[in-house]
Amino acid sequence: MKVLVITSNPEVDSLTNAVAESFMAGAIAGGVETELLDLYAEGFNPVYSPEDRAHYLGQAPVPRDVSVLQDRLVSADVIALVFPIYWYTMPAMMKGFFDRVICRGFAYGKDGLPGALAGKKVRIFALSGGTEDWYKTSGMDKALQLQICDRTFRHYCGVDDVVMEYVDGLTMGDDGPEARNEAAAKLMRVARMGEAMAANQDR
Repeated sequence: MKVLVITSNPEVDSLTNAVAESFMAGAIAGGVETELLDLYAEGFNPVYSPEDRAHYLGQAPVPRDVSVLQDRLVSADVIALVFPIYWYTMPAMMKGFFDRVICRGFAYGKDGLPGALAGKKVRIFALSGGTEDWYKTSGMDKALQLQICDRTFRHYCGVDDVVMEYVDGLTMGDDGPEARNEAAAKLMRVARMGEAMAANQDR
């Protein structure tokens, strides 16, 4: 099994990247191969271009920078997306990844049938200032689940095994002892998820 972890955060020492590293560490402890795709470190351009549009219309090949990333998705059995929630959705860098890389002709066909991602596992780690309970009672979780999990991955991509997890209740810029302890506990939980996933024991 191979796990590809994709992150979106401009800060190298961010909690986003720490979550990714913890999940990978757990997966490695479970005996599987891991690979990190840091969209900022890769210099990924999230802007949907005329070349992307031409490919969507079947008038041109997929742009080279996109095809390289698609190859990395194909090589993975598990795809983990790790990103902070901005304005109740994914940040622009990750949205650009969806727009450009998880595209028609790759993730699904012109006929709407699933493509190269069908049958894979997807794990989504959403970092948020609000609590998971708030997201669920406010309806925001329902919106995220519908948009990302149900329509994108299950319906279009044929990914039945997709789970969204919250790393919640975060306070940006708080580096005090209590915040550090809480973050350490959250990272330990994420590492256990990675190990359980590797052992095929996760939900």
